[in-house]
Amino acid sequence: MGKITDIIHKNKVSLLFMALLGLLMLIITYELVSIQSQIGVAYWDIFLYLNNALKMAGMGIGDTLHLSPFLPFLTSLLFRAGYVFELSLFMISGVFYILGAVGMYLLLKIRFNEYESLAGALSYATFTILMAWAVSGALDAPAISLSIWALYFTYLAVKNDSRYYYVAFPVAMLAFLTRYTSGLIIIPMLLLIFFNQPQKEEIKNGVKGIILGVLIYLPFMWYFYRQIGKPFPFISQFSASAAGTATELNPGYNLDLLYYLKNIPQYLSSPAPDNYSQLLWPSQQTPDLLAYVLLGLIITGIIIYIIKIALKTWKTLKTPQNYLKAAGVLVLGLLLIFTYGSISYVYSEVLLILWALSVFYLLRDYKLKYLDLDLMFLTWFFAFFIMHSFHPVKVDRYFITMVPPLAYGVALGIRQISSLIQTKFKNTTWISPAISLVLVLALLLSAVSYMDKMPREDEVVLIEKETANWLTNYDPEFEDRVIAAVRGPAYSWYLKKFVYTRIPGKVSPEVFQELFEEVNPDYYIYTGEGKLTLDGYTIIRQRGNVTVYEKNTLN
Repeated sequence: MGKITDIIHKNKVSLLFMALLGLLMLIITYELVSIQSQIGVAYWDIFLYLNNALKMAGMGIGDTLHLSPFLPFLTSLLFRAGYVFELSLFMISGVFYILGAVGMYLLLKIRFNEYESLAGALSYATFTILMAWAVSGALDAPAISLSIWALYFTYLAVKNDSRYYYVAFPVAMLAFLTRYTSGLIIIPMLLLIFFNQPQKEEIKNGVKGIILGVLIYLPFMWYFYRQIGKPFPFISQFSASAAGTATELNPGYNLDLLYYLKNIPQYLSSPAPDNYSQLLWPSQQTPDLLAYVLLGLIITGIIIYIIKIALKTWKTLKTPQNYLKAAGVLVLGLLLIFTYGSISYVYSEVLLILWALSVFYLLRDYKLKYLDLDLMFLTWFFAFFIMHSFHPVKVDRYFITMVPPLAYGVALGIRQISSLIQTKFKNTTWISPAISLVLVLALLLSAVSYMDKMPREDEVVLIEKETANWLTNYDPEFEDRVIAAVRGPAYSWYLKKFVYTRIPGKVSPEVFQELFEEVNPDYYIYTGEGKLTLDGYTIIRQRGNVTVYEKNTLN
């Protein structure tokens, strides 16, 4: 008990700031969950997770069980308890959102003071791209929260006690099971471990941690094997991702390798549109003043820091051995840049790892206290940037994987700018807290404004719910009917029965007709402009862009 009291007393200021952050996050999360509950679910993939959760709860209709299972699994626990609502998924997402912000604070506190860490963590939580998706039920925000904690525990393992590996690797596995592409977090994790030259006992504990991570996967592996006959369903997805396969029919098809880089200002801060679909695509908005303030902090901090490193190392760098090391950094960096996008991202990731190692070997003798942490965040950003930029499908929410390093950049900017001012002027230790608190206030005002302007409903959601309710009243025997729809997962969720997905336009008219006849639905719910000509079917309802067709021979 005495040790706990000592720890609390020693860290009381940091704990106070963390409690303040936690309180702010509770308020923001409560408001976001309330808004999301009014809107409902519109995004296709989220219906898949809800349906998979029903399947895991023994209620049955999910048919995409190869998808990342952890978030649906947690949701299924609430479903089993009787809370079969979209709100269950929103609330679980909200818990992860809060945990992510707190974890970000702790990760930043390793290097920065309480004020800078609070500003960095709050910037992370209020970046537009994260606020738009935080409690939507998508996998991205929960996965990044777990990734933050995995890296935090890894840092504790290499610096304090290697037994933290017992937590770090299992949490990393949970991040992977939440969103498969989060597996790339292993790159900054392993580099951080390697930079700190683990000893034999530490390696043993690391191996034990990996074993614990594998044990966490085993029940999911058994579930996959039992349900779909594949214990490792993510392998085929990774193969397709590495090959960069996708077609122009995919709504996110975009070959611009700089797509995410160009849209960073919008991802940092942009106003909320009045349309929910547009809200999920911040790249379509115009960045506001705060976006450029944050971007300015990040860029200025990086420039000042690089200049400081150059001034510190330049005089002693002029040896043949160091010239060779510097040449290695330059060559690998140029290779990475000039092969970017022209080879599989897998090879680019290898080049990134080699480049990070070459930088470490060049600078490790210069007593740069946080070199390992800097390179961890740098490789974190670029590992995901390379992968998502290489893939031909560009979706704004994928950028969430790169958000924590930008929050690190915000804190770094405050530190470097205030440090530079302090070297020029006396009695300016107040600069860092002042900049941090002004930024915190600006972030909170921006978040309040954003939430105030967020839409409270979505026309697509309203019409789909209304259509599903209408159909249950129109045909009391709907559970025994065969139903198909353009947005099959949505109607599967609303009707709590399996609804086939049949989308005209995705394939040729001949193929669509063949697939349609294969199902031979009693009802077909079409979402789109105009009307379809379906032989043997009659339109029985039309509302907005949703049309319900009934088979003529049904009655």
